[in-house]
Amino acid sequence: MAIKNVDAELKKKIRRCMETLPLTINTHFGDPFQPDQWENTLDKIRYLKAQNYQGEIEVSTKWIISNEQINELYAINPDIWIICGITGINEVKNVTLDERFDNYLRICKKFKKTILNVRPLIPGINDSMEVLTPIIEVAAKGRKLLKHGGYLNPQSFENKKTKYDGLKQEIHALCEKLGVNDGPRCSCLVTDVTGKVNSTFEESPPVNLDVLEALGYNFEYNDGYVTLAGYEGSSTVTKGDVSFARLIVLSSRVVNNWNDPHVYIQMKGPDSQIVVCTSSWLHWAREVPCMVDCFYCHVRPENPIIQSFEAGDTGCSPIDLYHYLFED
Repeated sequence: MAIKNVDAELKKKIRRCMETLPLTINTHFGDPFQPDQWENTLDKIRYLKAQNYQGEIEVSTKWIISNEQINELYAINPDIWIICGITGINEVKNVTLDERFDNYLRICKKFKKTILNVRPLIPGINDSMEVLTPIIEVAAKGRKLLKHGGYLNPQSFENKKTKYDGLKQEIHALCEKLGVNDGPRCSCLVTDVTGKVNSTFEESPPVNLDVLEALGYNFEYNDGYVTLAGYEGSSTVTKGDVSFARLIVLSSRVVNNWNDPHVYIQMKGPDSQIVVCTSSWLHWAREVPCMVDCFYCHVRPENPIIQSFEAGDTGCSPIDLYHYLFED
């Protein structure tokens, strides 16, 4: 499906954009470390390494990871981000909070880019300093990177998380006291560690508008802001389209004018698969049932916000997407 009328110099620029996108692996419907997903996770990471992929790569997990898994992953990519969930909620029966703390600290010994993730903070369940203080204290013993976030109702099309402004101040105060960076998003922590542009909040004028156009997006550019009008012949703008456009133009100055709340982007992959993009990451995932019982999870097939995915992969290597669009 090679897109025509794109010259060689622009193709190089597009490839560079695509091979540096932040990418998350196997985070839809199945934990990347669970037994029936683990080898697939490794295969994807090996594949990206063989392609010399240059973007940040992450795996988000609430699984208790074995030392063998830690060592095997480290041997392939010691620079990967591991977003390690500790919520204070009993997502897995017979796994104690101390075992979760040990799990996090074992990961930290190997991986410098480990974030302790306290998400979601559910009103009346884990949104108190009584629950959060020991978790933050453990983060201070590890890589000192903490992510927290509100609860997203999995049945709501409003796509809004619960606010916890007062508690957020308390969390930040304790983190500051203990030397923990509690960035509001993973993208903020990635920027703090790597210095790379955080398109979620970056206020610089958008760049790569020629890339965005070549990828098939229709948009207007006025007063330093991009307003998407659709994709190719469509007048639809999805929430995923807006997020993806921000990653491409390296700026938050893409108007949040989506008229479709789904996180997929309208561009399809080489096998006509759905491509998903959230605010910080492009997704490449194999859809399998999750073995961690996150009753609160908004990433479920029955969630109206999530497109009904068929079994198999969503997304692909962004380099393969480039080849499909511009070289094949």
